[in-house]
Amino acid sequence: MRAVGGIIAGLIVAMVVTILVGIIGLRFTFSVPSNVDAGNAQALLDTLGGMSAAAQLTLAAAWLLGGLAGAWVARRIAGAGWPAWIVTLLVAAYVLLNTLILPMPGWMQVVWIAAPLIGGLIGNHLGRGTAAPAAATTDEAGDAPAAP
Repeated sequence: MRAVGGIIAGLIVAMVVTILVGIIGLRFTFSVPSNVDAGNAQALLDTLGGMSAAAQLTLAAAWLLGGLAGAWVARRIAGAGWPAWIVTLLVAAYVLLNTLILPMPGWMQVVWIAAPLIGGLIGNHLGRGTAAPAAATTDEAGDAPAAP
């Protein structure tokens, strides 16, 4: 049950972090022209396809940090690595779908897809935490065993 909770929480955290980093980053690197009709899907795709490399790299950083945070949360809650990888792969699959819809150069597609995978790898590693030190054993009298 902890694994399911870790996956759900990890996905939520991954999306929240990605959205927040994306909003903050795009505020400095991209602005939608005022004449773009938000109800026209093709106009939006064309506008997003015209993003600068800086704006696209900002979004790659958002995917990296989202994957990292989501994997970290999943690992910490579940206590195992595989839920963190489920979160990472679901985020990467979502990014893959975005790269198929949005017009962008091939190298940027690779960067976008690699970003959450790298973030997930780091988050999974950091989420392991530190193991508690091994408890010292004592004999029945309460004395530590003699060294061999």
